Amino acid sequence: MQNQKGLGMLAMGAVAVFWGLSFYSIKEVGTTIGPFTLATARFAIASLAFLIIMFLTKQDTKIDREDYKKIVINALIGIAIYYPLSMYAINLIPAAAGSVLSAIQPIIMIVLEAVVLGIAITRKNAFAVALSVVGALLTVGVINTEGGEGIFGYVLMFLCTCMWCGYTVLQRPLNEKYSPITLNVYQFIIGTVIMSPSFFLENNNWSTMTGVQWFNLVYLGIVCSGLCFVLYNFSLPRIGATTSSLFLNAGPIITAILGVIIYGQFPTLINGVGIVMTVVGVTIATVDFKKTEELELQTA
Repeated sequence: MQNQKGLGMLAMGAVAVFWGLSFYSIKEVGTTIGPFTLATARFAIASLAFLIIMFLTKQDTKIDREDYKKIVINALIGIAIYYPLSMYAINLIPAAAGSVLSAIQPIIMIVLEAVVLGIAITRKNAFAVALSVVGALLTVGVINTEGGEGIFGYVLMFLCTCMWCGYTVLQRPLNEKYSPITLNVYQFIIGTVIMSPSFFLENNNWSTMTGVQWFNLVYLGIVCSGLCFVLYNFSLPRIGATTSSLFLNAGPIITAILGVIIYGQFPTLINGVGIVMTVVGVTIATVDFKKTEELELQTA
C-alpha cells in the first residue's frame, strides 16, 4: 500500500512539474504563431490523445440531446475563448506571474460565491483571500510594473481566470453526469473546430518553427492535456484530495523554480515573497487541515 502511495506522489509531482513548464512552452511557441492558432493546434493534438484514451478505456460516449447546447457553450467559453486569450496574456507577462494569476481560481470562487450567492466568508477564507490578493499584487509587480503592455497582460490573465471560474460552475452538472474523458473529447473537438479559422486569419510563421518549438507544441497537447489527466486520475485515489491540492497549489513556486533552473530567470525578492504568499493563501482556502490526517489514513 505504501508503494502505491509513493507512486501516487511521484505521479502528482510529475503533473505539477509538467503544468509548471507549460507556461514556458506557451511563451516559446507564441513567438512564432498566434494565440488562437496555438490553442487550435494544441487541442487538435489533445483531441487525438483523448480519443485514444476514450477508446482504450471503453468510455460511454452517449450524450443526452438536452445537454448538447451546454457542451457547445462550455466548449466555447472554456476552450475556444479562455485558452487563446490566456495564451496571449502569458506571452505578455512573466511565466511565474501567469502561474500565480491562474492559481488564484479558488480565491475568486470564494468572492463570487459571497457576492452572487450570498455565502458568508469564514474568517479562515477571509484571511486566505487577503493573503492571496496581496501576494498576487506583489507577484505581478504593482511596485515595479512593466509598462502598458505588461499591465494589460496582467489584467487579461486575471479576467481569463475569472472566466475559467465561470466555466467551472457551468461544467459542474455535466461532470456529475458524464465521464470527464468523454466530455473532454467532445469539448476539445468542438473548441478546435470553432478556433480553426485562426489558421488563416492570424499572422503565423509556420515555416520558421524550430524543432524546439514543435516539441513544445506537441508537449502542450500530449503531455499537459493528455498525460497529465491520466496521471492526475491515477494519483487521486492513492494520495487523496488533500495531498493532491498541496501539489497543485505549489504550481507557481514550481514554475518560478523551473524558470531559474532552465531559463535563468530569477524573480525579485518582492515577486518571490508574493508567490509564496499566494500559494499559502490558496492552500489555506482549499485544504481542510482538520481532515488531512483522516484522509492520509484512508489512502495509506
